[in-house]
Amino acid sequence: MRSLALLAVLAAGATLAAAPAAAAVTRTLHAPDPRCPDDAVCFWTEPGFDGERQVVRPVPGSRPCTPTPRTHAESAVNNTRFSRLLYLDSDCADRPVAFIPAGENRPSLDPPIAAWR
Repeated sequence: MRSLALLAVLAAGATLAAAPAAAAVTRTLHAPDPRCPDDAVCFWTEPGFDGERQVVRPVPGSRPCTPTPRTHAESAVNNTRFSRLLYLDSDCADRPVAFIPAGENRPSLDPPIAAWR
């Protein structure tokens, strides 16, 4: 009986010890890109955060359609508190093709996007 109780305590301890490591991995996967400031949305003209960068600080409470650099973007970082919708057309008239949750990034946008809100 004691060995079963000891085994249960050891298993619970191993699970708790693994939890912080898993949380650290999750944070690393979604860490903000250091080249994109807080409270900004950044787009690059090439995948992998390469090429020309556009840094935009959205106006609080406003969600206008904003064109991306050189009429397309192939990677993006959203360092704001809100999810952002991504569009193929530069005036956001068509349906969004993707989104970037708050605090996350997309190293590759396929197809490249032309605008966001």
